[in-house]
Amino acid sequence: MNFVLERVTQPVIECISLEQMRLHLRAYDGVTAEDDAIEALTKAAREWVEDYTGRALVEQRWRLTVGNNVIPFGYTDSNTVSGIYAGVFSPTAAGIPLRKSPVIALVSVASVDSLGVETALDVADYTLMDAASKWPKLAGSLGADTLRIVYSAGFAPGVGSPDPTPDPALVPERFKFAMKLYAEALYDRDEKLMPLLLEAAANIIKPERADLQIA
Repeated sequence: MNFVLERVTQPVIECISLEQMRLHLRAYDGVTAEDDAIEALTKAAREWVEDYTGRALVEQRWRLTVGNNVIPFGYTDSNTVSGIYAGVFSPTAAGIPLRKSPVIALVSVASVDSLGVETALDVADYTLMDAASKWPKLAGSLGADTLRIVYSAGFAPGVGSPDPTPDPALVPERFKFAMKLYAEALYDRDEKLMPLLLEAAANIIKPERADLQIA
């Protein structure tokens, strides 16, 4: 069973503000020329944490297409990943791992025919399971050859109207501290400290990894 997972939308905010990252990087002397670079580094650090752990920090939308006719493209980046579920895989019996967690809400579930036409499934035919865990999955009567599942994920959901705003305080501190260490390693670029900082960042969030076996 093959899959392709694509990020549909990025978070509307980062879980670490510019001011917080400037303070950690000791870039607090009033010079703002590096602000754009620091903001880009903050985003890169968040994406690294998400890639490394398989988790989503601030609400974002993902689209998972799974089926025997899905063609993995053989490479990954921060916005896309593809592969093959290893071993015997039965969507009906085992459920479909959604591969990003925690899941906030399902947006749509549809079957996809050979022409790429989607047909929405009846909500009575499937159930979201273990949404808040490392391994959320969709289970139920999912007999279609190809399925497309769109869902939102993240520790910090958007709240309020008309412009829902996530609360960065809901993101566990270990993720944010790992982001800061990763950003520091790339910001200072000290040849001796960089590998130590990157190793420390990885060790902090290693218990949060949601490894899923793929071929």
